[in-house]
Amino acid sequence: MNYGFVRVKAETSKVTVADCSGNIERIAEKMGSAAKDGVKLIVFPELCITGYTCGDLFFQETLLRAAKEALKTLTEKTAELDIVAVVSLPMSIGQKIF
Repeated sequence: MNYGFVRVKAETSKVTVADCSGNIERIAEKMGSAAKDGVKLIVFPELCITGYTCGDLFFQETLLRAAKEALKTLTEKTAELDIVAVVSLPMSIGQKIF
């Protein structure tokens, strides 16, 4: 019995700056492993898709587009897993980057 509890995990993985596809591969692996262990919610660090130290690269459309595509890839790779993941990426909204 789980008495209404949900297994939650805070996870980190190796992050390579501006390597969105490589970072997504590592995130997907961690998600798969956690799902096998019965984890239902996994939380990754801020900007885990792009890396935190991209500096001026955050203003490049190439990186922003790659991060969105990587997120789409992650959802496709992990669609069959019974787990919710919290990941983040830079987003361009209007004239601002969040």
